[in-house]
Amino acid sequence: MSPSQVTFSLLVLLIPVTNTESSAFPGMKPYLPHEEISSMKIAVVGAGPAGLFLARNLKEDVVVYEREKRLGTKPCSWVVLSSVEDLLLRNEILFKITGYRIFLDNKLIHEVHSSEPFAYIIDKPRFLERLSEGVEIRWEKGEIRGNEVNGIRYDLVVDARGYQALSHDTVQAIQYDTTYHAEENVLNSYFYSDFVGYGWVFPGPHGARIGIGGEAPFTVLRERLNSLLAGEKVSYGVARISMGGLKLGNAVGEAGGAVFPITGEGIRPSLMHAELVARRIAGEEVDLRNSSLFRIMNAHLKVVEEARKREKPGEYVSKVFMGTLR
Repeated sequence: MSPSQVTFSLLVLLIPVTNTESSAFPGMKPYLPHEEISSMKIAVVGAGPAGLFLARNLKEDVVVYEREKRLGTKPCSWVVLSSVEDLLLRNEILFKITGYRIFLDNKLIHEVHSSEPFAYIIDKPRFLERLSEGVEIRWEKGEIRGNEVNGIRYDLVVDARGYQALSHDTVQAIQYDTTYHAEENVLNSYFYSDFVGYGWVFPGPHGARIGIGGEAPFTVLRERLNSLLAGEKVSYGVARISMGGLKLGNAVGEAGGAVFPITGEGIRPSLMHAELVARRIAGEEVDLRNSSLFRIMNAHLKVVEEARKREKPGEYVSKVFMGTLR
């Protein structure tokens, strides 16, 4: 199986995107007429992949607010597809992923291997450090009040706070960094018949990253996660994953719903969304319905919608991952 075939089956890109009118997202108009763009004073709240990539792509006076003391602290598996390889430097790639295993109710049901990597585990903090070069960052929590951040008025404020900006249509995710030695070129995903979501055992910088997320009560997620845990626990984090699709308003990345809900992948869609928003700020009329981001997101949402109708929603999703659903 080639890398492109692996990527296609894993990321649900083979699902035809039809009936987009039912979930159409309005074309995004430019924020201001093009002749006024050069004088804009912009605040971006959140220095994650979306916020920093947006700031780097803007020519305007941009300030980024970040509440954490360092970059890349949010719980994250650090997985990106090889399609974003051009954005990465060699020293930002920790592991090249050439294998993938799918488990259903703790039984191995599918395994693929490729001669070329179809995904990477990246050094997210190092990647963000490079994105931040030349960007003005204020290391303080940004309180948004209309067009003001911390009492300072801007022409435009963009919310890039990640899942913290979302109040609904999210599910919980839990992840441990552990000392367990996982295969450095293989991703392991664990699906369960009774809910949409999955557990994972992925290679990490100090050992395996072991986590779970999905549409199940927190107690159920913890129980399933405990059955996956191995090695000593090093650190622990809880996050939320958007399941509601792209949001209207001045938000980018995960704050704007740019997460692929089936996989929980956030870095790649955040970068894609940031590029579209940057073009919008620059004066272009951007129609998300014609973007690959919208097409992939729409396909994921259709899978979630269909899975929720099934007696065994997780089994349905696992078949989509395998590329065996007809």
